[in-house]
Amino acid sequence: MRLFGHPIHPMLVHFPIVLWTVAAGAYVAGAAGVTEPVAMIAKFANSGGLIMAMLAMLAGVLELRSISSQSEAMRVATWHMMIMATVWICFLVALMLSISAGFDPSTAQLAAAACAVAGFLLMGVGGWYGGRLVYEFGVAVKDRT
Repeated sequence: MRLFGHPIHPMLVHFPIVLWTVAAGAYVAGAAGVTEPVAMIAKFANSGGLIMAMLAMLAGVLELRSISSQSEAMRVATWHMMIMATVWICFLVALMLSISAGFDPSTAQLAAAACAVAGFLLMGVGGWYGGRLVYEFGVAVKDRT
């Protein structure tokens, strides 16, 4: 899927990466006892990351049409998708914990920070698989010569 000749998925992935990096840092700072505005930053950055990641995932699924179903690239793409879906779930759980009233606030903050850190670390692994798709297999590259 392209826009003015450029693949859309790579254009969109930068937004959740940045937003979730900010959110993970803010969740950790919040769990460490930093002030209330940090908690709001975490929630807003995480929410924005979840929304932008959904758009990036949609564009990525549409990009799959360019990959042969029996190729090594499809195996790598499958791992990339599974890991990034897990990242999305980690950050969704972090958001739900941070806005939930059913838990002890300090426990919820610590659990949200743990989920966000896990999501952040997994995002690096998923990004490595995404990099393999582009740099090793030439997925979404216009001229593969």
